[in-house]
Amino acid sequence: MKLDKYSLALIELTQHVGTEHFYSKLKDFFKVTFDFDELLILQFHKSADAQLLYRYGNDGKKNRLYGEESWRYLTRLYVLDPFYRLFTDKGKEGFYSLDEIAPDEFSSSYSSYFNFLSLTDEVGYLFPIDKDNCLHLDISRFGNTDKFSSTDKTKFKQLVTPIQNLCNSHLAMMGENSEITHSNVENALLNFGKDILTKKEYQVCQLLLQGHSTKAIGTIMTIGYETVKMHKKNIYSKTFLSSQSELLALFIDILQSESLEKNVDHLSIYVDEQ
Repeated sequence: MKLDKYSLALIELTQHVGTEHFYSKLKDFFKVTFDFDELLILQFHKSADAQLLYRYGNDGKKNRLYGEESWRYLTRLYVLDPFYRLFTDKGKEGFYSLDEIAPDEFSSSYSSYFNFLSLTDEVGYLFPIDKDNCLHLDISRFGNTDKFSSTDKTKFKQLVTPIQNLCNSHLAMMGENSEITHSNVENALLNFGKDILTKKEYQVCQLLLQGHSTKAIGTIMTIGYETVKMHKKNIYSKTFLSSQSELLALFIDILQSESLEKNVDHLSIYVDEQ
């Protein structure tokens, strides 16, 4: 009996665990079952820059994780990526779609920062390596293609355990990566506003940066809509800003600075300079 393409791809993948071709074979395995435009394999670390371990992208698609945009995401903007935040804030693992985990205003809030990707749909796996490290397999479609179907997502979910086991074995065989560059990006987010905002205002500020709407913030914090509006008004008054988009733009500008000092409230520094 001839083996089908799926079985052959799985055998090839298994045979290349612990080799430099593993991620390429993982791409081939996914391609047998799913139609997608890009596969990114990233390593997230709570106190280090995100690492791009592998990238596959179809020619002719608007999926340019290159040059300046690549640098901005990998060294700074990843801190606001819903997949990164799901691992960092909630310790989640497994398979998720961007639609189910992204804050309700993430798409509109971040359109000017992530529109270079021209995303149609995005799904991904989170495989924890240890308490501070996570392997993220990010699979995307671009342009005028359809979103992943419910059948696709069911198949992705069925593959969680076997793919995670193979990835864990691969990482164990490859050993520790010595190229990790430690950074203060996560620290910069967690300290943003802590010195000049009240506890509640700080919580609202953090949720605004992640792309949550006023209504969603009220639900998350179990406070009223008008109370959230009051906290937002106080935040903007203290920071000389006038909107969520301006707050986000300021934070991203700060992220792009050459150095980020540890345990410093960069929002407080900005306010003092005004």
